[in-house]
Amino acid sequence: MAKAKHFFDIVVIGGGPCGLAAGLSLTKNGLSVAIIEKTSYTQKRVGEHLPPSALGIFHELGIPTALIEEKEHLHCPGVVSWWGNDDTPHELDYFFHPFEHGINLSRPKFDQAFANHARQTGVVIFENTKIQKSSRNAHSWQIDVTDGKNNNCLEALFILDASGKSASFSRAQGSRIMAFEPQVAITRHYTNCKTPISKQKNHIVIESCDIGWWYFAPLSANDCVCMLITDTDLIDLRKPTIDMNWHSRLKKTQAIAESIQPFKYIIDTSVCSARTQRLDCFHGEGWLAVGDAAMAFDPLSSHGITKGLRHGWMAGKAISNTMHGDRFAINHFCNDLEHIFTDYVNTRAGYYATEQRWPDSLFWRRRHQLNHQQH
Repeated sequence: MAKAKHFFDIVVIGGGPCGLAAGLSLTKNGLSVAIIEKTSYTQKRVGEHLPPSALGIFHELGIPTALIEEKEHLHCPGVVSWWGNDDTPHELDYFFHPFEHGINLSRPKFDQAFANHARQTGVVIFENTKIQKSSRNAHSWQIDVTDGKNNNCLEALFILDASGKSASFSRAQGSRIMAFEPQVAITRHYTNCKTPISKQKNHIVIESCDIGWWYFAPLSANDCVCMLITDTDLIDLRKPTIDMNWHSRLKKTQAIAESIQPFKYIIDTSVCSARTQRLDCFHGEGWLAVGDAAMAFDPLSSHGITKGLRHGWMAGKAISNTMHGDRFAINHFCNDLEHIFTDYVNTRAGYYATEQRWPDSLFWRRRHQLNHQQH
């Protein structure tokens, strides 16, 4: 197949919320942008909760709030967490925040709407597209891509790696992933809720257990997602053992089992990394990593999509300033990332330190020992 050649100022690898936010930021500053996205925005993605602070980010970045006000997305009044004691849950009520609620996103509907908005601003998105090879000359990058039917060569002055935890492009440039624990998320989506809408509670529920912690989020009047976060060596991830372990441990919970009980059917099960990780180097000649490619946070932080939006926008501004002659913009952005990661590690350690009910548990010992090492 013949290759069509296209020139862009910036090529973004990865079309998730982070890559799309970066694309918006770059086009706003007059740069031509192409995003290479390996999916067709029809697949389910992990991550659904937007705290009220994220709604402020939508306003700040100029992203239409209509993307999250569609009837498919659920208003969330707050978080109930059973953490640190057996008797009384901690309740975080969003009513006292200026935006008064969070949002539980229905994905991939949100991703599709966000991608369509980016296209309307001038971002070119190559869907279902994989990178075959990349190379750099003195002035630009050449990236050969294919969608299985068409081959294209994208030439760009700068590459932004928003490829997620794989950080595929950054690792190809010599950057290394630094991982902090063998943490995974076992995720199940449920459907067919029997409870009338008028009696449903739309809170996020978090509950700790001896091998980690549970997470529950309603996604609509009929669907929900539930997650068990643990370490890879503390649970057998092979089928059908994983199903038996899931059900036996779910029965021991105080609030999670009750939350799931109205939902009749399991739609799917997935297992993915939920570890804290970061790159040892965030940038190089003509490239920069951002979002989960640069640093991935524990789901306990609830910063996944929010972090992606904010960091993508910040990276877009830094690259735009670089393209307009600011030689220090990328370095300043990377210094900001270092501070952000340090603050996150300290905050996370504080959260885990408050749970002391299982002193002999390997999961909790690991996190408490890490806390002592950092201090």
